[in-house]
Amino acid sequence: MNADKSAIQRALDAPSDSVRLFLLHGPDDSGSEALAARLGKAMGPAADRTDFTGDQLGKDPAALSDAAASISLFGDKSWVRVSSVGEESLAAVEALLEAPGAGNPVVMIAGALRKTSKLLTRCLGDKAVLCFASYPPSERDAAEIAITIARERGLRIDQALARRIVELTGGDRALMAGEIEKLALYHDAEPDRPAEATQEALSALSSEVADQDAPALASMAMAGDVKGLVHEMARFRSLGGSLSGVLRIALGKAMNVAEVRAAIDAGTPQNAALRVNGRPLFKREADEMIRLLRCWPGETIGRGVVRLAAAERVSRGGAVSETVIAQELLTVARQAARGR
Repeated sequence: MNADKSAIQRALDAPSDSVRLFLLHGPDDSGSEALAARLGKAMGPAADRTDFTGDQLGKDPAALSDAAASISLFGDKSWVRVSSVGEESLAAVEALLEAPGAGNPVVMIAGALRKTSKLLTRCLGDKAVLCFASYPPSERDAAEIAITIARERGLRIDQALARRIVELTGGDRALMAGEIEKLALYHDAEPDRPAEATQEALSALSSEVADQDAPALASMAMAGDVKGLVHEMARFRSLGGSLSGVLRIALGKAMNVAEVRAAIDAGTPQNAALRVNGRPLFKREADEMIRLLRCWPGETIGRGVVRLAAAERVSRGGAVSETVIAQELLTVARQAARGR
């Protein structure tokens, strides 16, 4: 069943035997991760944690109910955390909810699930499941989140500094926490020894990201390296890099792929088609182009160019956040991954 924010927080902070499963979904992955961390804190540092991914449960659905029913040899508390959840986990959830006993709480972290999702429908219809969807916070809410995170770390930040941290990280909770952690260390702040953060300290810690990082990110997006892209975008943004530049480079690569693909589809041999704007490609460029051609058949590269071009036009006007650009790049990467 659905829970509001206050209810899900209370339930995670004091897990009850009546709730077997927490399903945390929605487009704000960082929000879901932050909620899952509350369960870990409630269980305590000595608790035994079992980790699964959705893919693992898809291959072994019984593993989830087995882990939920297991008893620690030393009598410690136990809990189960499942990441990257999708429809493949439905059978595992069915087994968990139909088992005669569970015992250990389970938290599942999924991305945005469709309203027609069988997994979501099953969970919403069961009183032993609490579901909550996280959405990216507004700029104002994100600033308040930053202030709260800082306070818990022993750091005082004002609204202006909080807004700057939000702008730097695109409002991503995990990235904001990373920036605040660096500030706390810089100021030697602790909860029992609070300190005031300064704009100058943030400027000193926010390193300039090297220009060569942006092409690598664009290549990951176009090649369908979703996991690598997620990791590297987080690092890139935590260092203050702008994804607008990555988006422009990805668009350029997509247009080049479209040009070569059109030549090949028109009957030009591949070796002769490996030219962009009439220029033969260098070996490194040609090798990358061949890899990208495998990801992007003719019927999809055109749509990729249109999508990236639309996002790039909007980003030039400053009307979209770094988080929205990141979502566009991930959408393109997932499309490329399906084409491989």
